[in-house]
Amino acid sequence: MASSSSRGLGRRSFLQSSVLAALGASAAVPLLGACAPKSSSSPSASGKTTDPIKVGVISPLSGAWTVYGKAHIAGFKLAVDEINAAGGTLGRKWQIVQADSQTQPQVVTEQANRLIREENVAFLAGTFSSAERNAAGPVVTAADKLLLYPTFYEGQSQKYYPGVCNPNIFMFGPEPSEQVWPHMDYIVKKHGGKFFMVGSDYVWPRETNRLTKQKLTELGGKVVGEVYIPFNTPQYGSVLSQIKSSGADVIFLTLTGSDTVNFRRQLAAAGMKKDFIVWTVDDEEAATSGIGPEATAGDYVSFDYFWSIDTPNNAAFRKKVRAASGNVLMDTVGVAMYNAAHMAAKAIELAGDVSTDGIREKLGGLTFDKAPQGSITMRAEDHQAVLPSYLVKVRPNWTGTDDMFEVVHKVASVTPTPAACDSLPLKAKQS
Repeated sequence: MASSSSRGLGRRSFLQSSVLAALGASAAVPLLGACAPKSSSSPSASGKTTDPIKVGVISPLSGAWTVYGKAHIAGFKLAVDEINAAGGTLGRKWQIVQADSQTQPQVVTEQANRLIREENVAFLAGTFSSAERNAAGPVVTAADKLLLYPTFYEGQSQKYYPGVCNPNIFMFGPEPSEQVWPHMDYIVKKHGGKFFMVGSDYVWPRETNRLTKQKLTELGGKVVGEVYIPFNTPQYGSVLSQIKSSGADVIFLTLTGSDTVNFRRQLAAAGMKKDFIVWTVDDEEAATSGIGPEATAGDYVSFDYFWSIDTPNNAAFRKKVRAASGNVLMDTVGVAMYNAAHMAAKAIELAGDVSTDGIREKLGGLTFDKAPQGSITMRAEDHQAVLPSYLVKVRPNWTGTDDMFEVVHKVASVTPTPAACDSLPLKAKQS
């Protein structure tokens, strides 16, 4: 991969190749789907099925994204425990059938097929990256199963169908018009409108930056530099030199993983933090903890959820997480998995059955008032969650997650821009 050259494979190409690989791997799925085995059921005295509702959960439990994987599966398990403790759904307990994505799209294709064809799950929840989601898209489409996707992402565009713009996929994480746009006026007015964009070289940073530039232009700001960095880059001297001479007010970061750690530490070591404001849309408490107080003090982060936000829902949620999962630090992805399970349970209750059509119909437009970040609604037309949005500032000399962030701007509910799909509302194809 390269930031300003065509050498190597960028994540955008990687995403596209992943979708093609998934399509190839699932080429026989439509035929299989027609004769896919149905789960056996044990009728109760009333004639109703009492077998558990099996749900396939695909989490990054190994590979590059294990830091997210722990919260990912813990959030879903917590919700399932709560659902089962309340008697299950339609009198049936839930059973999680777990799979490790290994942070590899091709593994997601294999596991999604296994969970649907062999384990006979009712629906899928999870995957982490856009590439993983796009790999699962052809599988759930062919099998007519749902995927509940939890991750903050670049938004829906028809060119990435069936990974997005898909009536069988619901998005529970924020996209840029929810995560970035609500706070741009605050940042520009307080710190200036000249942005230098530094991102990892794949689709999420590029699309996030494209949409950020759109809003920035509306506010009278401009981009004075834009650089995309190959994964696992150890040194950032040349990028720091470009920033130093750019005249930027704000460094807008969409770096991920070890790259955001290396960059921010080197920025601080170069003595540049006093001259620039840093705004990142990737680093929550877990990532900030890994970077350290000196390199993060004064930086901004925006998301729909933070572990430390002070809401009644989150106070209760934090207690439950600590009791159930010990040292797991919950994040936006884990919370989205928690919300997805509870909202799916509510949709099943409203539908009166565990069918794909029933869940899909009732999940669209559904509101969940007990979400940790505040009330959320699943928008029916494009299956995008309508979420709160928080902008936090990293406190100097923080000692842990409880004193790490100060909320400086929040919006209780952000209506995202409509998905860029060929046809809305999203509708299931007639067989």
